[in-house]
Amino acid sequence: MKRVSNLVHLFLCVLTCFILFSCASMQDDVYIENFSGSSEISDFEKRFCELDAIYFAGGSTKNEEFVKNAKALISEIELAAKNPSVKKAALARLYAIAGLASVDIGNKGEAKKFYEASAGAFKGDPRTLILAYRLGIEKNLSEKMNSFSDKSLLVLEIALTSFSQQDYSAAVAGYDEAFLSLDGFYRSSYGELRNTSWNLRNLPKDADSRNAVLLAQKSLTVMQMLLLANQNPEMLYNHTVGKKLSDKDLYAKISASGLLNPASKPLDSENSVTINTVVNRLIAARFLWNLYNEKKNTPNLLTKYSKAFEGKKRSPIPDVKLDSPDFDAALGCVENEIMHLEDGIEFAAEKEVSGLEFEESIRKIEK
Repeated sequence: MKRVSNLVHLFLCVLTCFILFSCASMQDDVYIENFSGSSEISDFEKRFCELDAIYFAGGSTKNEEFVKNAKALISEIELAAKNPSVKKAALARLYAIAGLASVDIGNKGEAKKFYEASAGAFKGDPRTLILAYRLGIEKNLSEKMNSFSDKSLLVLEIALTSFSQQDYSAAVAGYDEAFLSLDGFYRSSYGELRNTSWNLRNLPKDADSRNAVLLAQKSLTVMQMLLLANQNPEMLYNHTVGKKLSDKDLYAKISASGLLNPASKPLDSENSVTINTVVNRLIAARFLWNLYNEKKNTPNLLTKYSKAFEGKKRSPIPDVKLDSPDFDAALGCVENEIMHLEDGIEFAAEKEVSGLEFEESIRKIEK
């Protein structure tokens, strides 16, 4: 009888240990799925996503503000990770975020150290896998998807990869799927990349990567405008003679040619542009109108509209005055269907021009 009692006692002890171990394990499993609800970690995640979206949109690792913000994020994460109360699962996420930020600023050596710390702290965080993927340690995210009950971060990463590979249709599908499950700040951060993917979804996959980056821009500098125009070697052939020029030399030649000068008034300090001037619709019209007449060999038509409206009191386009340096350019681009009136009435003269909008106009000159 005593032996039976001892066996029962032993069984109960083993059962109790098993239950306690299972509960602890279950808590860790649940924690890895839900710890991101921590306000501090969510803040780190949000800040990383904002930086990461800039990186994928073409943000340079040489941009001082970008690097400064990324380094500040990494330093704050390292400080938070020193807190002894932080659970291992949370540490894995913190180190992974720091590692990903390091990748974005080009510091892969530091990123690898963060990966090792993340993987060593806890197994099974999707951010750790994503960091391994960006470091080239993991080659295929899709094969690992079934290991996670919440796949949304991995779906987002695959969408970002598709964006980088110019597979914009796949990127749109991935973004839309991921945003359904992720917190709202992911959509706020990566939403513009999703919209750009939608706009570029019909671009051939083998399109020049630099061209794709330029097309994705919400606004262009004068230099970027010239680079887009030069994607067709014939467009600026009179000035490049088919040679591949540096950005500086291309700008110098086009500037010297007069293509960036206003047609309706002489060039002066008030209406001149520089290499970094942000292109609004009037500046775009100026360049397009000059280029259009150069292609048509019709320099005599550059000022036809200002001559026709000489002595008139009212401009046919309300937001482009008769004395505007780009009066001829605006009217010329509208009449020749190179550009359109934004609302059928006004030109939206000061509105910044996106890469896609400029590309649409430059193609009309090619025809």
